[in-house]
Amino acid sequence: IFHNCKRRTIGLPETRRKEWLLDIEYRKREVFAYSCEAYARIVARAKNPAERRALAAEYGSKRRISEERVDPAEVATIVAEAASARNGWKVILARCAPTTKLRSARQLAREMILASLTRQ
Repeated sequence: IFHNCKRRTIGLPETRRKEWLLDIEYRKREVFAYSCEAYARIVARAKNPAERRALAAEYGSKRRISEERVDPAEVATIVAEAASARNGWKVILARCAPTTKLRSARQLAREMILASLTRQ
């Protein structure tokens, strides 16, 4: 539900670039949700980092997702990486973040000017 939540909805300041609570790529919403759910269960069951890694490996060895929009191998990879990290939540967020950032008009103008100068 957090991937659909706007910052102002929960009382946080909003800017033009920070409208959403979590910056998740639209196509990765389900991957994000499944990864968070699996990682939360692993963290709840594991007593230490070694157990987290073992549970993540066990999770990855079985097909648990029947959803067509989600690649189970991708979710398993994200969960394994998260279980190996100190802060797995940041790993999940980074892996599901948009790949490209929008550029400002000023930045686009600079790039066009530089491109035209290099062509001459």
